[in-house]
Amino acid sequence: MKAKRPLKRFKYRFEKVLSFKKHLEKQKQRELAEVVDFEQKQKLKILEVLDDRANYQKREKKLLTGKLDANLLTRYSRYYMKLKQMEIGGRELLANIREELGKRRKVLIEATKQRKIYEKLRERHLDKYTVEMNLLTQKENDDIGQTMFLRNK
Repeated sequence: MKAKRPLKRFKYRFEKVLSFKKHLEKQKQRELAEVVDFEQKQKLKILEVLDDRANYQKREKKLLTGKLDANLLTRYSRYYMKLKQMEIGGRELLANIREELGKRRKVLIEATKQRKIYEKLRERHLDKYTVEMNLLTQKENDDIGQTMFLRNK
C-alpha cells in the first residue's frame, strides 16, 4: 500500500500584489473621504454666510425706521458686499471641490477594478486547485479501493 502524501497547500502567487491592491484601494477611499468631508464643511460655511446675511437683514429692517443714517447704510452696504463675496468665493471653492471629488471617485473606481481583477484571478486559481485536489484525492481513493479489492480476493 502506498504511503499517503500530504496534500499541497493552496498558494496564490499574486497574494502580495492583491494585498497591495487592497491597501491602495483603502488609501483611495480615505482620500475620497477627506474630500467629501471638506465638501460638507464648505457647504456648512456657505449656509452660515446665508444665515448670517438673513439675520443681518432682519436686524437692519428694525433699525431702518425713522431717520436714516448715511454712515449706517454705508456700513450695511459694505457688510452685504463682504457677505456676497464670501458666498461667491465659497461657491467657487465648492465647485472646485466637486470637480476634485469626481476625479478621486474615478481613481477609486479604477483601484477597485484592479483589486477585483486580482481577486477574480485568485478565485480561478483556487477553483483550479480544488479540482486538482479532488482529482488527486479521488485517484488515491481509487488506488486504496483497488488494493483492498485485490487483497480480499
